[in-house]
Amino acid sequence: MPLKLSALCLLFAGTLAAQQCSPITGTVHDTTGAVIPDATLTVDTNPAIVSDAQGHFSLGCISGKHTLLIEAVSFAPQTISLPGAATLNITLKPETVTMAVDAQIDGSGLDTSAGEAAGSRTLNRQDLAQMADDPDDLQRQLQALAAVSGGAPGAATITVDGFQNGSRMPPKSSIAFVRVNPDLFSAEYERPPYEGGRIEIVTRPGQDKYHGSLFLTDSDTLFNARDPFATSRASIGKRRYGFDLSGPLLSKKRDFTLSLEKRDIDDFAVVNAVSLDATGNQQIVNQNVPTPQRLWIANARVGMMLSPKNNFTLSYTANVNSLQNLAVGGTVLPEAGYDSQQAEHIIRVTNVSIISPRIVHEARASFMWRNRDDTPHSTAAALQVSGAFTAGGYTGGYFASHEKVTEVDDDVLLSSKKHALKLGLQMIDNLEHLNQPDTFNGSYTFSGATVAGTTIGGLEQYRRAMLGLTGGTATTYTVNQGSPTVDFNQLRLVLFAQDQWKLTPHVQIALGMRYALQTSPSTFSNLGPRAGISWSPDKKQRLILRARAGLFFSPIDTNTAGVTLRLNGVTQQQSIIYSANYGTPFTGVTPIHTLRNFAGSVMQTPSLQTHLGAEYELPAHWHIQSNLYIVRAWDTMRSRNVNAPLNNQPTGPRPTLANTNVLEYQQTGHLHGNVMFVGVDQHSLRRFQIFLGYVRMDLRGDADGPNTFQQSNLSKAGELARPIWTNTHRIISISQVNLPKKFTVSNVFNATSGTPLNLTTGLDNNGDGVFNERPQYAASTANAYQTPFGLLTAVNGTGAFPRNAATLPWTVQLDSNLSRSFALSKKDSARTITFNARAANLLNHTNVTAVGSVLGSPLFLKPYASDAGRRIELGFRYNF
Repeated sequence: MPLKLSALCLLFAGTLAAQQCSPITGTVHDTTGAVIPDATLTVDTNPAIVSDAQGHFSLGCISGKHTLLIEAVSFAPQTISLPGAATLNITLKPETVTMAVDAQIDGSGLDTSAGEAAGSRTLNRQDLAQMADDPDDLQRQLQALAAVSGGAPGAATITVDGFQNGSRMPPKSSIAFVRVNPDLFSAEYERPPYEGGRIEIVTRPGQDKYHGSLFLTDSDTLFNARDPFATSRASIGKRRYGFDLSGPLLSKKRDFTLSLEKRDIDDFAVVNAVSLDATGNQQIVNQNVPTPQRLWIANARVGMMLSPKNNFTLSYTANVNSLQNLAVGGTVLPEAGYDSQQAEHIIRVTNVSIISPRIVHEARASFMWRNRDDTPHSTAAALQVSGAFTAGGYTGGYFASHEKVTEVDDDVLLSSKKHALKLGLQMIDNLEHLNQPDTFNGSYTFSGATVAGTTIGGLEQYRRAMLGLTGGTATTYTVNQGSPTVDFNQLRLVLFAQDQWKLTPHVQIALGMRYALQTSPSTFSNLGPRAGISWSPDKKQRLILRARAGLFFSPIDTNTAGVTLRLNGVTQQQSIIYSANYGTPFTGVTPIHTLRNFAGSVMQTPSLQTHLGAEYELPAHWHIQSNLYIVRAWDTMRSRNVNAPLNNQPTGPRPTLANTNVLEYQQTGHLHGNVMFVGVDQHSLRRFQIFLGYVRMDLRGDADGPNTFQQSNLSKAGELARPIWTNTHRIISISQVNLPKKFTVSNVFNATSGTPLNLTTGLDNNGDGVFNERPQYAASTANAYQTPFGLLTAVNGTGAFPRNAATLPWTVQLDSNLSRSFALSKKDSARTITFNARAANLLNHTNVTAVGSVLGSPLFLKPYASDAGRRIELGFRYNF
């Protein structure tokens, strides 16, 4: 308890100080007079702000002596001293050439750009230095920030250096700054806010002098807490080490950066299952299973000035990973896991040409190849006992994926006194080569049955199979046969236009249009307008009101397309045996075959997004904002068996093909609701900075994703529910306290209410091959179970029990970092050494990730898996 209290006090500690201040605004442009959008401006060590599409920025009210760092891709960074109230006209020269600064006196408050995004943040190198060093932990923190725009937690797209296709995190030392949730309503962007948000990473250019660093972080068992569901502490450890180097390459017109890091992670998965011994008695299986990981991340970048108006950049990024005992943990026993070798390599080329003072051309091209090769621990038939344990072989088999992705982006930026227009083309070509022997080893499922009028659970059903007793047949045996090879190509092409129109100094309008097409499956009717307006009713522009709306079209992903090509009855044939004899499943039975396809013509999923927001600049540079997102999506993808048996018997009569399930991807789902975000931040105080936000998601839909089935084709009762990926409440805070003796403490706090949990019976009462039947309300205690939702039964009940009715517990994550830097030379300010102690999940809160959901199973409504407990690591970084 003292640890939790002290950590929370440190999180929200700070002293408020009233200050007299003056507004500072300005514009960033290059030597030809062309504006520079997306330049980052950092006052002292505070979080950065970004210039808008017209190069404008506003630093708000700042008093006293401060320095301003201005950075932009392909231009030389520079630090200047801030004057008093002023409008700064800043001129940057390309890359390593020094810049000139002219200041003229004027002033205003907040930025009225219609493209400014609610809840967006830009993190500069100082901000990133206080966040997690481990790429996985850093990604988790950034994903939490991205969720403030109402997105699904953990689903934000991560992009690098202006490219559109998602990729993995580059080394932290190679990152210049990160933009979290830029204007997601811009026609440049594909996904609506509710699908997860966006994290844009910009890597560092080289410098005119040689600079670099060496670093090491280490975490040992001594510092780390026992995992919540483990009975003993495992030998958990993590070591991360590497270097980065940058400087001129042969001449000052060329530069390079190079980063390399290695991570050795010795973690453990906790198996927490209920199994049977040789005599059929229940036994608890609880063990720590090592899950070692060996991970390499590298990044190399070369920049060169081909001419004073033409800048060329070439980069290469690699992630090479060796992972063991994947899929193990919770109710999955070690034998059902697999090992994996994974690699991602990306070559990126960027060319920026200044055609005239008002025209800039940006061309980008990249080629990415991803490889993944899985090795199962066993090739025996899989054994799944619902709500108890999973054993046998891994159903994924010897999976191999070789993916090649080519991306081409071409943008033209046209600027005038009143307009900043961006025209662009985006092309992503995805070539998939899959070796996917999914369920080629066969899979037995024991999910419960009705024997002589009595309902038994899956574990009892399996016990009877072991002992040869009545009712001891498997609920199903599933096996796929045919060719594991699936090859296909998906092309996505986009044309967009986005205009930022400064109607008056207090009113700005954003207008955009986006057209998208794709193949596999082919869809061409995807035209989406976007619009936004911002207005400041007061002269000092302390209050900004914003409204935005847009029609979005979400593409159909390659995973969904691949399933239809694989389970088409030709490439692979899937067979399901009901009431299968354990060990001899095909004896005296009729197999039911399964086909997968799209329902006729399809289109990208449309949704209408609307945003209303207000923000206000309080005295002492406190900034508050409130935002409401209104979500409406229709024709969302979900699945339906269009050839289900007419009498609820798997071998009964069907509309078309006998003994065949035809599972169609149909666009019949809906989603509606709203997301509210309220935030406050303070970044002008010398000792204390904080960002604090609250998100409330109120969404309802009848599909969680393409593979969601209705419980029954004949009724929609109970289907409208919270999506499985939503958290109703989320509180997030990022704070930094500058302590005496030059110590700095930073905290990232993220607390979320649990995601919905769908309760099922494990049965297939209507014979459609989909085991998603939900409980019913029991009329008597026979074959019934007492639950927080009342008396429930698997069969012969009444009413429609709602989908996603249960909820997982809250998760609370507090990550903290204590650091201190020491200067090693008075003449060379770059030579420093920094020591730090970092904690993940400092409060050691049990963050549950899995709860039993099968009615009548041993783990029903009991948590059995969680995220890691407290982890502490020590580190140092030597800069030169």
